[in-house]
Amino acid sequence: MSKTTLTQFTPSRRAVLAGLAASPFALAAGSHFAMAQPTSGTLSIGILDWAETGIKPVFAAYEAARPGVKIDYSILPGDGPGLRQALLSRRLANKLPDITYLADIFATQFANAQVTADMRPFLTSGGPITMTSLAKPFLDQYLVTSGPNKDGIFGLPIGADTVVLYYNKKHFDDAGIPYPNDDWTFEKQIEVATQLTQKNGNVTTRYGLAASVPWHATYVPGIEAFGDTLLDENNMYKLQTEAAIKVFTMYWDQVKAGVIASSPQQTQLGGGYQAFGAGTVSMLQSVRALTPLIRSVTTDDWDVALEPKINGVRKTGMGSIAQAITPQGMANNQELAYDYLNWFYSEDGGMKILAAGYGTVPPVEALYNSPIWTELPGPPYDNRVFAESIQYGAMNPTSIPADVQVVVDTELAKAEESVVLNNVPVADALKAAEAVINEAMARVLAAGG
Repeated sequence: MSKTTLTQFTPSRRAVLAGLAASPFALAAGSHFAMAQPTSGTLSIGILDWAETGIKPVFAAYEAARPGVKIDYSILPGDGPGLRQALLSRRLANKLPDITYLADIFATQFANAQVTADMRPFLTSGGPITMTSLAKPFLDQYLVTSGPNKDGIFGLPIGADTVVLYYNKKHFDDAGIPYPNDDWTFEKQIEVATQLTQKNGNVTTRYGLAASVPWHATYVPGIEAFGDTLLDENNMYKLQTEAAIKVFTMYWDQVKAGVIASSPQQTQLGGGYQAFGAGTVSMLQSVRALTPLIRSVTTDDWDVALEPKINGVRKTGMGSIAQAITPQGMANNQELAYDYLNWFYSEDGGMKILAAGYGTVPPVEALYNSPIWTELPGPPYDNRVFAESIQYGAMNPTSIPADVQVVVDTELAKAEESVVLNNVPVADALKAAEAVINEAMARVLAAGG
């Protein structure tokens, strides 16, 4: 994943979110819930720069459903450091919007800095969106677990994005190989990926699998599948454990063999979704948000499957972008903010518009089987995969400060390079990465980060 993106959710998060922005959106007619609706007023919302194209139809639909109400949106930087600086500066100037976008890695920091307000009052205000409406694994990404805001919920996920397996049906058909199914193991995946890999001498011309290894959505599920955790009781990284070494070894061995395209190989091919679309990779580990772009560039037929089991356990990566009311919004525009969020998460409101573009799985549990996204023409055809995979989600620990996550991404990318290109033992590469990462973690924690 990119080192500068907010949630570290794919090798090119901006490409993913460009897919959301480029996808077709159909305006919804409006919400039917029975609460009293505001008749006038202006709601200010700070959105991430990449979201503007995709979210504008949502704002237009809300204004159409609430004549007399206007959305005044402002643009926030789409990179982590830029977003943090912008929102902290606006907080100091007392110029925060009523609602702001954020990412999971900033939940605790923004809560403590009074950039975001606790969303529990909204979720307990009488609905229709309540504490039980949104998928708990994603809502928990914004649950603050320590400090002065402990047990507060400082963000509402906009989508429910987990990693699934995209596969090229033509490649499987040409090789006479059955499609992936729910019984697949990691070993079976590698066996098939090896069969689908094509080479010209020692040069891979088609990779069997694209899987970005130095991405938390790859290694965190693997470590948990082997019964361990990424962090110890002191919030420090554990990269020298048997589980961590096993996970990185089983992936990096296949990168060295030219079977798996990790981040550098995908970049050389124009990005994971471009490589899948061009047929230079047969399988791709990625998220629903990538679907609009995959649909736009892929001529072969394709579908999706659950991620295979590792060590007999199914785990998959997950992450999200969210929105939250700010303290100013709570104090000065609570009624309108509450109404917008209730409308946004309704089946005939914002969720309908976003889901119509193929890039969003509604984070509302009642909409897991809704036709607003499950009955969109394929591919993908097996849409139950996206909803079912949520129960297997393994998220990056929310206690990791944003500044440390940047270091993690950098050091694991260096470790991969040393293993794949220089044949450094995996354990040695992880030991070197762990030392730098934990030094950064200790420094940031000592500074109150």
